[in-house]
Amino acid sequence: MMQHAMDPWAFARPPPHGFGFSCARQPVADLHTRLRPPPPGFVFSCVRQPVADSLSARLRTPPPSIRFPCAQLAVDDVPARVRAPPPGFSRPCRVLPPSPCEIPVPPKFPKRAAPPVSTTVSDKSSAKRQRLCSDYEDDIEANLRRTERSPEERPRPDYLKTVQQGRVSPSDRARLVGWMDTFVRHHDLVDGTLHHAVAYVDRVLSVRAMNTHTDYELRLLGAAAVFVAAKYEDGWRTMPKLDPDKIVSYGRFASRKEVLDMERHVVAALGYQLGGPTAHTFVSRFTKHAQGEEELKIQRMAHRLTDESLRNYACLGYLPSVVASSAIFLARSARDVPASARDVPAWSTEMQELTGYNVMNLAGCLHAMHSFSQSLFCDPHC
Repeated sequence: MMQHAMDPWAFARPPPHGFGFSCARQPVADLHTRLRPPPPGFVFSCVRQPVADSLSARLRTPPPSIRFPCAQLAVDDVPARVRAPPPGFSRPCRVLPPSPCEIPVPPKFPKRAAPPVSTTVSDKSSAKRQRLCSDYEDDIEANLRRTERSPEERPRPDYLKTVQQGRVSPSDRARLVGWMDTFVRHHDLVDGTLHHAVAYVDRVLSVRAMNTHTDYELRLLGAAAVFVAAKYEDGWRTMPKLDPDKIVSYGRFASRKEVLDMERHVVAALGYQLGGPTAHTFVSRFTKHAQGEEELKIQRMAHRLTDESLRNYACLGYLPSVVASSAIFLARSARDVPASARDVPAWSTEMQELTGYNVMNLAGCLHAMHSFSQSLFCDPHC
C-alpha cells in the first residue's frame, strides 16, 4: 500500500508573539529593509562607503597634547624635527670605539731580579732554609702556633688537683706514660704516636673526673688513647700492627667491646679534635734541615728529651713549642764541641729567630727538664 508524501511545513508551529523572523523564507532582495538602524552615537553606519572618499577626510583630529600632526612630513625636514640634547650632555649619543691601531699597548714589565742571598756564615743555614721552604710555610707556622694555644687543644696544667682531686697522683701518671711508651715500642708504631696519646689522656682527664682510680682503668684509657693516636698518625697502616684483639691480649683487658667503648669515650671527650701539635711536632720542624752527624745527633737527643718530658707533670704548664725549644737548647749545650768552636753559643740568633724564644723565655722549662736531662746525657745509648 503506497503512502503519500507529507508536507513538513504543514506541521510547523507558528512563531511566538513578538518573534521577528518567521520560519518561512524571505526573499534575499528584501535584506536591507530588515536591518535595524544603528544606535545613537554610532558614527559608522552599516552601509559601505565608496572607496573614492579620501582616507584623510575620515581621520579624527588629534588631541591638543600631540604636537606632531598625523599627516606625513617631507623626508628632508627630519633635522628640523630633532630635539636638542638636554643641558650638560656634551658628547653625542653615539660613540664609536677607537680603531685597533689607536688603542695604546701597555709597556711590558721588566723581569724581577732575584733577591740577594747573604753569604755570611751566620746566615748560611737561614738562607738555605728560605730556599727550601714553600710559599705557604709561614701560614703553616702561624697555624701551629695558634693551635697550640687553643683551649680545646690544651690540657689543664693542674687537672690532677682541680678535676681529679687527688684520685690520680703525678706518680700514677708517670707510670701510665711509661706503660704507654712500652706499648708503642712493642707494636712498632710510628713516631709521634706516644706524644699524641699522652696529650689525649691529659685532655680527657682534664674534662672528666674518674669515679674510682685503679691501674686497670688508667691502662684501659692509655691503650685506647694509643689506638686513636696510631690511627691518626698512620691511618690504615695501623691495622696490621694494632687491633682491639691485640690490645686486649697485651693489656689483659676483659673484652674487645671494652676497648672499643673506651675508644668512643676518648674521641667524644676530645670533641673529635685530634690534630693538635706536640713537642715532637716542633722538634721535627725546628730540626728538619739538620745535616751532618753532629746536627743529627742533636736532633735525636732533642727527641729523646721531649719523650722523657712526657713523664714530668710539671712540663704540662709550658707550650709544646717551648718544651721543644728547651730540648734543643739542652741537646746543643751537651754536645761535644771541639776546642776551636767553644766560643759558639748554644742558643744563637738563628735559633732564636727560628723558634721565636730567647734564653729567658725558656728558663722555667729548662729548670723543669734539668732534673731528668742529666741522666739521659750520661746514658751511652742516647
